[in-house]
Amino acid sequence: MLTFLINSFSDGGAFMYPIAILLFFGVIIIIERSYSILFVYKADGGQLMQKIQRLLLDNNIDEAVKLCNSKKNAAIYRVFKAAMVSSDRPIEEIQDHIEVANMAVIPKLQNRMPYLSTIANVATLVGLLGTIIGLVKTFEAVGAVEGSQKQLLLSAGISTAMNTTAFGLMVAIPCSLAYGFLYNKINNIIDEVDHYSGRLLILLRTGSQYFESDDMGEEQVSISSQPAQQSGEENLTDNDEGPIGEDGLIGEENIVPDPGAKKED
Repeated sequence: MLTFLINSFSDGGAFMYPIAILLFFGVIIIIERSYSILFVYKADGGQLMQKIQRLLLDNNIDEAVKLCNSKKNAAIYRVFKAAMVSSDRPIEEIQDHIEVANMAVIPKLQNRMPYLSTIANVATLVGLLGTIIGLVKTFEAVGAVEGSQKQLLLSAGISTAMNTTAFGLMVAIPCSLAYGFLYNKINNIIDEVDHYSGRLLILLRTGSQYFESDDMGEEQVSISSQPAQQSGEENLTDNDEGPIGEDGLIGEENIVPDPGAKKED
């Protein structure tokens, strides 16, 4: 396989070199972005939120700031640090600090990602251009030789010209797949930061009431469901007894006669 690729590269002509340069930069960007997104900027937001909740309920802001500094490059840690540093300010100012931190983090996540899409498109186009120019040269050369050699020269020229398209697609497909995969991870990180930063704002605004409201909500749901079940059971028992008279007994006057029944003579 390696020998085939080397031979194809050497037969592809001058356009194989620009595609090889695009491949080199594409691989570097994929490796750098994969490491940064999957290991540097990503963190467990749920675990961080639990630790911050305990520290805030203990009014231990300094330890919360130290916790955020433990992974200062992670996106959610940087946003939480902006909120912790300004936790003594009004809630509107805390929200502004969180938004500013978000605007600083998102460009770092998306840095150099558009280059992958550009490399994939340019590699495909350069490969097609090399194929077209190769075919043009092949047809020009075929017209200048005798008829017995035209078929052999034409098949060899087309095979050589197609190498640039194949090599361009070999570069474009991995770059496109990496672009889609990494952008999906970036969107997940951004959604996680938005979710937990919103919960942090609620916690800073309400304090311990944030937890009490959740507990009360669960109790209200369980209590409200019990009368509904009891009333449903009472309705079922009433419907099963049928028509009841004033004396509590089922009488003939309370029974609705059947209009279709015939009277006996």
